[in-house]
Amino acid sequence: MKLASKLTANKGELKDALYLIVLQGINQLLPLFVMPYLMIVLGAERYGYVGFALSVVSYFTIVVDFGFNLSATKKIALVKDDRQELTAVFWAVVWSKTLLLLASFAVMWLLIVSVPTFRLYGDAILCTFPMVVGTAFTFLWFFQGIGKVRLMVIINTCSKMLLLPLVFVFVRRPDDYLLAAFLQALVFILTAAVSCFVLWRMHAVGRPVWRRQDIGEETRASFPLFLSTASTSVYTQLFVVILGFFCSAEAIGRYASAERIMRACCFVLYVPINQAFFPKISALSKKNRPEAFRSFAQVKLLVGGVMLLVAIALFVAAPYLPLLLGSDYAGLDSLLRIMAPAAFFIGLGGVYGQMGLIALGDGKARLHFRNNYFAAGITALVLVCLLPPFAGEYGAALAMLLTEVTVFALMWYRTRKDLAPC
Repeated sequence: MKLASKLTANKGELKDALYLIVLQGINQLLPLFVMPYLMIVLGAERYGYVGFALSVVSYFTIVVDFGFNLSATKKIALVKDDRQELTAVFWAVVWSKTLLLLASFAVMWLLIVSVPTFRLYGDAILCTFPMVVGTAFTFLWFFQGIGKVRLMVIINTCSKMLLLPLVFVFVRRPDDYLLAAFLQALVFILTAAVSCFVLWRMHAVGRPVWRRQDIGEETRASFPLFLSTASTSVYTQLFVVILGFFCSAEAIGRYASAERIMRACCFVLYVPINQAFFPKISALSKKNRPEAFRSFAQVKLLVGGVMLLVAIALFVAAPYLPLLLGSDYAGLDSLLRIMAPAAFFIGLGGVYGQMGLIALGDGKARLHFRNNYFAAGITALVLVCLLPPFAGEYGAALAMLLTEVTVFALMWYRTRKDLAPC
């Protein structure tokens, strides 16, 4: 009876979550259809070039996002009924992201010019960089904050349905790896262009305003979350970059493939749930904390059960992938089986961290959120220095799993300490 009442209380969010899961499923399945094709056509070596470039560019998308997907979403959810304040917050975030985009391009160019390893992969990095531009002007944080996340997911899904099939048309041999990288990045440009048009048609915000004080305020508020995300990137992206310095492109291709398959299966289910519940829990944290905690408890059970099933499915399906992809990917099954349990810890770690410490927490809890990722980043650096030199990509896979377990344990502990009862 209590469960039924909880479901009724959150009926709208659950409906949104199911709707978003379908769209996110299409969103994630399209790249999953493209990924095996690219892995087979490009081969492990050329796919390794693309994987390295995507990992490097992901760092720049983290810089441009700067934690705004959490901090700005929460702020927009709180001021969405005040058009003047909404406009001020929106343009402060947009100008901050624009400045960060320009700085990212300068750093990328410097790395390609001055570091031999980056120079080797330079063409692929340049072809992938439009992804950063698109990320800067997509405004997911805004649409999520005003409760229009469905619209954003539809735009992203349609962009992928329009552009990703071109990969099958134009990418036919290993030498087409640069085109493959560019076509994947182009999806982000189209999504950004359409979201800008939709925002203009909605008249959701007023004319551009430049207020240095507001820009600084929003940037400072987001900085701890940026540091947390940057710490996370140590084990989500840096492992691939580090492998590039002492492993072959083939090894990078195998590791990047296994990790992308695992994380895609996680995010196709976790991201819609987060997008549906995060704004509500953030708003309720100020208005009705008992109800916010009830929603949080429901999400914990939902995500825990779903992610456990994902982990089991990945472990069982792993042996069949090398048969599909060919001899270049021998050993991919072992990598995926090492990574499979991480799905469970990624899901629950995300719930305790984002919906617990961020949505429900105060400044102290957000500080602990940041510190948890610092600790996880240090753990990841130690593990990636110890394991891959002896066990290559398998050592990196084990290091990633142990780091995700560490993140979950830290988030669970701090949530219970900071937000009791939950």
